[in-house]
Amino acid sequence: MKKKRRIMIIVIVLIGLLLFVSFRTTMFDPLGFHVKQALNISSSVSADDEPIVFIHGFDGSNWTFFTTTVRYSATNFATRSLTLLVRENGDIEVSGVYDKGMKRPMIRVNFENPRSIIPNNATWFSKAMDMLKTDYGIEKVDIVAHSYGGLTFVNFLQKYNYQADNYPKVDKFTAIGTPFNGSAVSSDGKTPYDLTPTGPKKESAYFKEMMERKDKIPSNLQVLNIIGDLDDGSRSDGPVAVDSAKSAAFIFSNNAYQEAMFTGRFAQHSWLHANVSVDRKIKQFLEANN
Repeated sequence: MKKKRRIMIIVIVLIGLLLFVSFRTTMFDPLGFHVKQALNISSSVSADDEPIVFIHGFDGSNWTFFTTTVRYSATNFATRSLTLLVRENGDIEVSGVYDKGMKRPMIRVNFENPRSIIPNNATWFSKAMDMLKTDYGIEKVDIVAHSYGGLTFVNFLQKYNYQADNYPKVDKFTAIGTPFNGSAVSSDGKTPYDLTPTGPKKESAYFKEMMERKDKIPSNLQVLNIIGDLDDGSRSDGPVAVDSAKSAAFIFSNNAYQEAMFTGRFAQHSWLHANVSVDRKIKQFLEANN
């Protein structure tokens, strides 16, 4: 009996060590970074390794991009860094570590109230961006946003001058399952908001506003639009119609814009940011021209 217990303890310890080695970046990226620096181990960081800022969508949380950052750090593409929780009063709670020597620091911006309206989110996001520039000296970032997080970023982009001195400049923007023209979905794949060659048949209030302010979007912003289709006849990822997501092409018509379509069960709205094929596409996009 004692022998069996000993064997079980050894097995548990070995599994624990294996998990630690495999996913050491999950919890300990910042710690590991400082250990490397203390040991004077050289890093492969380049000037183009700007931070990646993640924005969750409606009802999202710190967990939205948790597995994404784990996967990216486990492959040494990027480093888990800061988490910023923006309170409704604009105060920000910060956890984690940031250092300019990190390889593509991944920074998650979360909102205390994840069910608020887009303009509120944009205001809160502006507070986070201001902190990144003012407190951490971050000059440039790439943005990855899921669902309503994409609308939050565009609202921020158009209503706050992110090219001003108090915000980092944004080089690249990735939208994942973002409903650029509303959330109408039908089982037969047809909605009043479907696209025509010149634009949507019907425009949502947010889409109209984004189109009216499209000149506020810098023409040098590069955009990747990730779109999901369950391939079940609905022409949607569940909550977001394909044509709603594709409407972004009209908003970013002056930009370097590209789309990537994913189909099947793992193209479901909440699975898109957990899809390893989506990971690869975003990685390819962020590494291009660097």
